Amino acid sequence: MSNPDTVNSSRPSAAAAVTSWWQAMQAGDLASIAAATLPDHISTGGPEGRTVGREPLLVMAEAFLAEASIQHWSVTALEVREHGDVAVCSYEWAEQGVVNGARFELRGVATDVLVFRDGRWHYQAHHVGLLDRPIDAGQPA
Repeated sequence: MSNPDTVNSSRPSAAAAVTSWWQAMQAGDLASIAAATLPDHISTGGPEGRTVGREPLLVMAEAFLAEASIQHWSVTALEVREHGDVAVCSYEWAEQGVVNGARFELRGVATDVLVFRDGRWHYQAHHVGLLDRPIDAGQPA
């Protein structure tokens, strides 16, 4: 999960911050997402292609959550590289849910850049890419 040579064990783990982000999305907890996101956040690869700034991210998340619910999500193959107060996290993700009454299943890869500030990790950047392959049978979704 993490390279032990690059992780500072005296503070919360960047991996836990990634998990918390996904939990907040599933819970529809926009306040937690806002608190975990830096004002100049950059997001690429989502439905809008690219957003710059925390506020556009929150508007997009609120619109999505008004129409959808994430019923199940997973983060696997998480690799974390800490470089001082910056962590780069790369992982595979999957989510299942309902949007406008229809089921959806998505799977992809993501890279997150986190900055440690004020005692916690904050999202500076989030990049997702969808994978064309279906969810593997027998693999958690």
